[in-house]
Amino acid sequence: MLGAQGQVPVTPEQGGNVAREIGAKYIECSAKTGSGVQDVFNLALRESMKGRWGKMVKQRRCVVV
Repeated sequence: MLGAQGQVPVTPEQGGNVAREIGAKYIECSAKTGSGVQDVFNLALRESMKGRWGKMVKQRRCVVV
């Protein structure tokens, strides 16, 4: 399908390089076969739960000073 549009798939190396350039995580998945899709969602969830300094946020507390 990409070939019909004059495009080629991104290689794992290209994807990894771009991820490193922008400081992102890289993981492969296939919407066609479903392979790795759950891993992508799990990674996205873990990353979204990280706090400001990259640590997992277990509990948030309100502090009144």
